[in-house]
Amino acid sequence: MRKLLISLIIITLISCVKESRIEIPYAGDKIVVNSLIQPDSLIYIRVTRSKQVTEYQFDPLDSATVVLTEDGITLPTPTYTLINGLGYYVSHAVAKTGSHYSIHVDNDGLTSVSAGDSTPIRPLISDGYAQRTFNRVRFTLKENGATSDYYRVRIFNADSVDGKWVIDKSDTIHFRLDPALNNDLPDIITNDYNSEYIITDANFNGKTIQFVLQTQKEVSSTHMIIEVSSLTPAAWQYLQSTSSQRLSDSQNISLDPENVYSNVENGYGIMAGINAARLLFTVE
Repeated sequence: MRKLLISLIIITLISCVKESRIEIPYAGDKIVVNSLIQPDSLIYIRVTRSKQVTEYQFDPLDSATVVLTEDGITLPTPTYTLINGLGYYVSHAVAKTGSHYSIHVDNDGLTSVSAGDSTPIRPLISDGYAQRTFNRVRFTLKENGATSDYYRVRIFNADSVDGKWVIDKSDTIHFRLDPALNNDLPDIITNDYNSEYIITDANFNGKTIQFVLQTQKEVSSTHMIIEVSSLTPAAWQYLQSTSSQRLSDSQNISLDPENVYSNVENGYGIMAGINAARLLFTVE
């Protein structure tokens, strides 16, 4: 009798499950360009073909014609290179701070696309501090009052590899702004712990401000790295529009529908400037 009841419960649960279909308009295959440009680094450009939103693997376009310019001057043709199994068009020289980069991509059978953006100035951060067994991390940001600025804030444990301190990617640190100690940031203080915060300088433009971050777990590392990235408006809009998917690693667009920002004309994707400053410090 017990087995029969269990079987009936399972059958009932199965019968209640309905397939959910969301009809999402599809404008046809287009070129997708993705590149976040970091000064002092080579430019990596991912070029793929778009597909229906129900398919998560985009086909790489490894024979596309890619033209990259810097401040209006055409650069040597980027080289197609496989990196960790993915194909990128890679520049021959590193990007410069304050320069404007544009890209034009042609591929047989698809509409040509173009995009462009500049690289921002690196933020000035200092005075990193944390204590082991506590859950507070602090640092100071010196803000430029001449412009409206956008930032992404992340913190990492540091690991020693071949005598150099690098980001420990095996352990993601989730944090929030300490509501008791960040009076200049009332608009972005939440109860949620995240692996990054994307903010503007609307409340502290031109100030030197101390950030106090409350980590979800107690600090246990001997060294930490604070990363603050300056973002262009395009990079800020793109990271904002993809935030929930990136933080949850979700690919289920039926549960988490988003309209991802793109600045690629006639296509999809993003080409935007970002400039990360990293501050290594010893934990007390």
